[in-house]
Amino acid sequence: MTTSLSTSTAVSTGSVLLAGAGAQFVDDIAIAVLPFDAVLAPLSGLIAILLTAGAARYLTRGKQGAAIARTGLAVGGVSAVVGLLVGGLGLVAILLGIVTVVAGVAGAAAGRRQVGPA
Repeated sequence: MTTSLSTSTAVSTGSVLLAGAGAQFVDDIAIAVLPFDAVLAPLSGLIAILLTAGAARYLTRGKQGAAIARTGLAVGGVSAVVGLLVGGLGLVAILLGIVTVVAGVAGAAAGRRQVGPA
């Protein structure tokens, strides 16, 4: 199958999977390794959300147009699915998953200047 996407708008599947899963597992490793887990445990979801937004921002450098939102959505989606698989399917986990997807798109798109007529 061929696609009409240019190289500046194509989304790399491997890097999206690595960034999304990496954001969740770095969060889990930080909770396991750092000695003050009583302080970080309630912030675990927030750490994963911030890592997802940062990973989406990093992956979208040099991209333009719809590729920014697509990449952010893909990173957020992968991160949310991995988080739900690791953490379970409780109500709070599902809500954090939704916020993680939104954070992926927001992290990728925030602070970009708009191209085109204003």
